[in-house]
Amino acid sequence: MRKLFESFRNYSILIEEQLLVEGRIDDVRKKYPELAKPTVELDGENLLDVLIQADPSGNQKYLMGTAKILHNSMALAKADGYEPFWGKQWPVSTDEEPIDTDTLFSPWGIATNIARELEKFHKLQTLIAPEKRDINSIQNYSEFSSIVDTAAQKQQDKERKKAASERERTQAGEESTIVADNDHYTMIRPTTAHASCYYGKGTKWCISATQSSNYFDEYTKDNKSFYFVFFANISNINPFKKLALVVDMEGNYEEAFNAEDDSLYPGQVVDAIIQNLLHEKEDAGALMAYRWYDNDRYADELSDKDKADYVKKVKELGIAWDDELATSEHLFKEEAERANEAIRNTAELLFRDMKAEAETNHQEDPPGATEEEYNEVLAKYEPGLNNISVSMQMPYDTGAGHPYWDATMYVDIEDVVENNKQRLKWKKSVEQIAEEEDELRQAVDLALNTVDIWPDNLEQEYKEPFRYYVTLDPGAGSPDELESYMDNIQYMDEAFTKGFAEALLEELVDRDLLGRDTREEEYWPDPEEKKKQLELPLQENRKIIIKLKGVEI
Repeated sequence: MRKLFESFRNYSILIEEQLLVEGRIDDVRKKYPELAKPTVELDGENLLDVLIQADPSGNQKYLMGTAKILHNSMALAKADGYEPFWGKQWPVSTDEEPIDTDTLFSPWGIATNIARELEKFHKLQTLIAPEKRDINSIQNYSEFSSIVDTAAQKQQDKERKKAASERERTQAGEESTIVADNDHYTMIRPTTAHASCYYGKGTKWCISATQSSNYFDEYTKDNKSFYFVFFANISNINPFKKLALVVDMEGNYEEAFNAEDDSLYPGQVVDAIIQNLLHEKEDAGALMAYRWYDNDRYADELSDKDKADYVKKVKELGIAWDDELATSEHLFKEEAERANEAIRNTAELLFRDMKAEAETNHQEDPPGATEEEYNEVLAKYEPGLNNISVSMQMPYDTGAGHPYWDATMYVDIEDVVENNKQRLKWKKSVEQIAEEEDELRQAVDLALNTVDIWPDNLEQEYKEPFRYYVTLDPGAGSPDELESYMDNIQYMDEAFTKGFAEALLEELVDRDLLGRDTREEEYWPDPEEKKKQLELPLQENRKIIIKLKGVEI
């Protein structure tokens, strides 16, 4: 019996729909009989059938409107002086049968154009202005086509934006790392400015700026890394919905920022985690109760619902709560204070985990330039260095968060003395000079200072009293910082070549460790005079005046 009833009901609905469709068609035929008239030139067909067959609604709801559009469009063409051409194919003018097609219009062409646009009109309804969605309000084909074109353009723009958004999302995913994803938060590390902008949307972070200068690359070159923390249970308007954690070049947690770009104290980060634990997004009641029992002076008076929400969240977090003990306001407060302490402890542990996850990821994948970029800088300068050598250690060598470099050189005092052109010699035996360790060290140090080299460390080589190992100030950071360091090293290397030997000889002479031979001093008391005389050409009968101490010739 039930099946029979359902069949009858369905049949009745079908009959009603058929009657509705037939009624609409009859109404249009009565109103626009010229459209329903079969025409020989149209192979016995009529214009109304074109519109009926094109119906995308299934119930001919657009038929009256499209018929009006066709009727009005034909009337406008006639009013403008055009004659209807009743045929499906547009006529071709020939010499034998010349036809002035500029004075014709095609009713069949207008009908088929309306039919083609009607399907788009139906599909694009949501993109059409509300006042234009009723097809019965449209007067002619020109207006109809314009409405459809506008909606189609909106659809194309929407699809382009969707495709662009998808490309952005895909690119951001490829240029970032999901460091953590658990029940409490998701932590993502962007590795490019694009990913930083994508995941930092809605924040005021300078590393996610799109309308002003973006500093992501600049900070990354300084070997800093950034970790975006997203809380699922905090509302979008809350500035703690997104946090940015910063890890410094050493691989240590540095600070955190909320979406407003406010630097946060550790306690504020913990509070953000508490907001998430208590589902601030769903209902502020549980969070308000937490603050009330935490003696927050800005907390509002609690309602029974606030307390009930609080207890529910506490239990969901797996924190002990004894309903039998919390039978009075005083006892409820004691239970809440114990629960609050457990909530804080949970939040502090989560914050500790966040920092550890970020620091570990930074050390495993240090930010900044590649090793090749550093090697390119070294290769640029090393061929021109004659005295100083530079070595570099990458993070995988040291465990640090960024590359280190240092520069060293050797000073060989004996080599300088043996190659001096002033004929200076040790005034004591080599063994005696070697015992003057402090004097030698000071002489080397001051000679280096004279040529603008300031050692970080100066160490005498083991069992080699005349040879010193010089360590210059080390450096660390980006390739740009290495280049600046190498510029300075190049300057010192050239200065050493030009002036160190002379400066060292002067220091040794001043300390009475070095001097000229006694006989040479007797005959050539003035080194400058000796130099001038030796430069004179040898000529016969030329007098050479030699001045000796205490003797006049």
